[in-house]
Amino acid sequence: MPPMPSPATLNPMGHPTATVQEALKALQSPDNAVRSASEAALGGFPLAQLLPALAQSVREDGVPSSEQHLAAILLRRCLQSRWNEVENSDPADTDALLQQTLECLLQAVLESSEGMVKKSAADAAAEVWRRKQTRSLEDAPVAIVARWLAEPELGQLETATALFRLFDRLCEDEEIAPRLTQTHGASLARKVALALQQGRGGGKESEACMTAALEALVTCVSSLPSSSTIRASLCDLAPLLLSVLFVSPSPALFVSSQQLAETFPQFFAGHHAALLELVVRVVGSHGADAGADDDVKAVALNVAVSAVTSAPKWARKNLNIVKPLLEVLADCCGRVTSDEETWSSKDREEDDDEEDRLAQEALALATRVAERLNNNAVLEMLLHICTSFLASDDWRRHLAALSLLAALLEEEHSSLSVIAHSDEVVAVCLLRLQSPHARLRWAALNCLCCLLQQEEREGSVTEREKNLLEKLLESLHNETNNRCRRKGLQAVAEFFSNFGADDDEGPAMDPEVYAQLSPYIEAALQNAVVPLCDSSDAQTQELALAVGSVLAQVSGQHFQRFFSFFMGAVRRLLSVDFPSFLKTHPHGCSLLETAVEFAGALATAVGMEVFAPDAPWLLERLVEIQNVCSEGTADASLQATAMEAVGIVAKVMGPAALPFLPAVSPIVLARVRQHVDCDFAEAIATGNEEAGASVSEEGRISKVNITDKSGRQTVISINTAAVEEKCAALRLLASLATSVGGQMPPDTAVEWAAAVTAESRGRFALIRKEALGALPAIVNCLSASDFGQFVRLSRESLALLVEAVKENSARHVSDFVLPAATQLLQNLSLEKERKEALKGLSALGERQDAGGEGATAAEAAFSLEERKAFLSQIFEAMGRFLIPILTEEFERLASKEGEDDEWENVDEDEEEATEVAAEAYDAVMQATGALFKLYGGECLASFDAHLKMPFGALLAHEQANPGGKVSALCIFADAITFGGAEAGKMYAEVILPAALLTVCPPSAALVEDDVYAVSAAAYGIGAVAMHSREAFLARREGAIEALTRALQSPVLQTDDCRSAADCAACALLKIALLYTREVGEQSATIFTELLKRWFPLKDDAQEIDASIDLLVNMVAENHILLQAAAAKEECRRVLLALLAEKTKDAESSKDEDKKLVAMWKKARVQKALELIR
Repeated sequence: MPPMPSPATLNPMGHPTATVQEALKALQSPDNAVRSASEAALGGFPLAQLLPALAQSVREDGVPSSEQHLAAILLRRCLQSRWNEVENSDPADTDALLQQTLECLLQAVLESSEGMVKKSAADAAAEVWRRKQTRSLEDAPVAIVARWLAEPELGQLETATALFRLFDRLCEDEEIAPRLTQTHGASLARKVALALQQGRGGGKESEACMTAALEALVTCVSSLPSSSTIRASLCDLAPLLLSVLFVSPSPALFVSSQQLAETFPQFFAGHHAALLELVVRVVGSHGADAGADDDVKAVALNVAVSAVTSAPKWARKNLNIVKPLLEVLADCCGRVTSDEETWSSKDREEDDDEEDRLAQEALALATRVAERLNNNAVLEMLLHICTSFLASDDWRRHLAALSLLAALLEEEHSSLSVIAHSDEVVAVCLLRLQSPHARLRWAALNCLCCLLQQEEREGSVTEREKNLLEKLLESLHNETNNRCRRKGLQAVAEFFSNFGADDDEGPAMDPEVYAQLSPYIEAALQNAVVPLCDSSDAQTQELALAVGSVLAQVSGQHFQRFFSFFMGAVRRLLSVDFPSFLKTHPHGCSLLETAVEFAGALATAVGMEVFAPDAPWLLERLVEIQNVCSEGTADASLQATAMEAVGIVAKVMGPAALPFLPAVSPIVLARVRQHVDCDFAEAIATGNEEAGASVSEEGRISKVNITDKSGRQTVISINTAAVEEKCAALRLLASLATSVGGQMPPDTAVEWAAAVTAESRGRFALIRKEALGALPAIVNCLSASDFGQFVRLSRESLALLVEAVKENSARHVSDFVLPAATQLLQNLSLEKERKEALKGLSALGERQDAGGEGATAAEAAFSLEERKAFLSQIFEAMGRFLIPILTEEFERLASKEGEDDEWENVDEDEEEATEVAAEAYDAVMQATGALFKLYGGECLASFDAHLKMPFGALLAHEQANPGGKVSALCIFADAITFGGAEAGKMYAEVILPAALLTVCPPSAALVEDDVYAVSAAAYGIGAVAMHSREAFLARREGAIEALTRALQSPVLQTDDCRSAADCAACALLKIALLYTREVGEQSATIFTELLKRWFPLKDDAQEIDASIDLLVNMVAENHILLQAAAAKEECRRVLLALLAEKTKDAESSKDEDKKLVAMWKKARVQKALELIR
């Protein structure tokens, strides 16, 4: 072991080169103290001394190659982390320093005898060159590469490898790369051809040279202008590359070939058949090392898939190439290497199957082809392959077919095609449940699980569904293999989940459906859940409890008859001594998590009346779990689940949970406030040059080890357990605030708000998201109990969020920053509505309290000048947030104009980018709507200055983001609705033409995907009709025709699209009432038929409220249309129905503010009914 460097040896004022070389030796010591001292010594040198010394060590003869390699990596690292030391020095001195360093490094590239040193010196040389203030094609690194490229021979292999690498790294300079590749691209292609020709003989040096050549070619193609003629000539290298791969099918060459196929889709044009032949040969071969053999096969499959999926337009026209590729992939899906006994012994379903990597990779690639080509013919090919596999006698082919069907069902783009054949899929799976192969039975059950997850159903239970459930329960009863039991339990849970309701009232089944399934629920409980809860297999036990949770949720109140039995089981599981249980049970955390989830499901199902006696005990045990977890005895996931259960129980208990807050609050706040450690460390060097990242976990700490393509490593250590606990605690605060509401003590709410606000500025987006998600609910607890604190915290929170819009990434602004702002604004709106309701009810003599007096919180939060400044700031922040997103979208649209290129490399992330942009537009629209609803016309100046342009552009461009168009229609409609006549003048001509075209396009029938656009457009038409009479009159007839045709569309007759029908019907109602004279005799007919068919509205809350205002005002004004008896009778019928709805809302609402608003609406409707008699 090298001696500990002494202070004299490492004196920074001594000779730098000698000192550096001593340090390089010490840095390779196994002793941490020696390495740390050496790093500190090197850090003591000024960069101006250290760079030449390191470069000299790289070049100098006699220095061990490992130290030379390390010196080159250190040099790069110092340039990246310490460049600021010389960045602002005299330019001439800096240039001289870089030039001196560069000369040494380039000499090492050309003269070193070690390939490893040559490559690391090339990396360092390119990094040094990029630091120069001015760079040109005449600079030394480029000149050296250019001279070599011009030579007719390849030269020494290791030098050639380093020079290919140097070219690759030089092309990372975005400013120089286009000129560099355009000037030397053709010469590079010739050199790559030489490398491939000489590499056919094999050998590690040849393979390394070919790999470096292909990597340089990939970078060159990426940097070449799209119009460059050089690009087409590069395709001539494809036959040569394929011939090399036939002889030497190495993983490294396949990986580089894949990168080439992805970057340059037409590279393999005309050679796809040869490529497929190569892949078939590689996949069919058998080597001595099965693991390494599978690695080669996997990368070979990836090349073939990338060659097809990178050019989807071409592939769709050449399906004769796609079909044999899919057959190869499907065959590999059944290549399972582990024996059944090993497979069956797997403890946890979530653990990876390391032995079956090739099968897993083939599955992923097959679904990738289906997704990227997004073509019915491709999906039909896959289904045909599955059918032929299932007809064979080979059980592995059956396994491949079932695995492939399950994978296709898991993907949104392909699931519908498989669901169309659901009867056949179910029959095939049920038949395989009789197989002697446990693995095949598991695959059949897994396929059924995937099918059940994707199926959407409504109405009563069919005979096919009953038969499927009977077979699942029978299979579960007879099954002896633990893995098949687990999957069977999952299938049963998925089946019953499909019948749960999907609404705010909870997941309980429709009574008619429950009556049909009740016998099966009892059978599932008696024959599966209860027996398997005592299974010796831990995960089987957990899944049995999970099925019990599902059955409790979908049964609702009907589960009361089973409650005592299962609550007894929960009590037994949660009465254990938690620390000792967790020590003695290997999977104790998972079992306790499942028991806690089951307890929450029981509470939700049976309701507070039945659950009340057990609620205090359960909360006490959940608090005890929190205490145990806080001591570090248990996993963070258990604490998170226990916190979620506290929230569920509190929701069931409502205000009755209030006495438990003093016990829960300190524990939760401690988790919220705990410090999350996050450390970044750079490793000095590694011999590994494979770029990538690996994740490892030790206790509460996760380590992410990132290696760049030159071998430099960065290790990030994060206390992920603390992150998980903190997020769970923040979610619990939000849940408790919502459950307890205005009855929460003001001091508690203020304390929670302070804790949450502090976390909203945290380092991790996950934490910021949960914190900002909790803040509005906590602040809203004060709206009735402490007006002053509600005003203060609302004001401060909104100011915080304006800054957050500026500071967070675009994705985070859409995901949680603007939604939090919207919720805070809606809280203020609800408080304003509550005061208006109190005033109205007092005026009618139905309330005597003075709660409606005084300023609203929205008024009190800001003075007039402060409000003007706030509106300017938030609209400006939203505008600045949107402009880059809009610019990027329009640049993408512009690049697509012109001819359709079948070799166009359709960006895989393009669809995601469109979705992200749509989410951004929607988030801004929601926040803007909330602002307009609160402050009306005061928003107009700021809106016009910052948001009119981006949203106007979206409406004007025919090919603009569809989600963006919907947001644009809504945002202008909100501006007109709440901004009044002035807004109508400003924006009527912006929105009306687009809205009329959208609500019912003349050239095409409406489809279900149009529902949001139709809703927005109809809302916009109605807004213009109400607030811009002059603009609307010119288009009145077109509006009536378009809205009428939309309502006649079959799509709008369905329940799923009822919200769009509501908007269209409400818009027509506005026209009928406001333009009665202009419409003429038709008005009475339109009005009467409209009410008869569509009113009362059902789905769109805003339009329901608008219709109440319209009808109540119509009665109060004794509108001319009410003179017709039929119209009057229809109006009265609608008002009676609305009265019944609002009476129900007022009686059933648990939120006091919402209850009060419902009472006010009820009183208004009641008054109208008295007038219309």
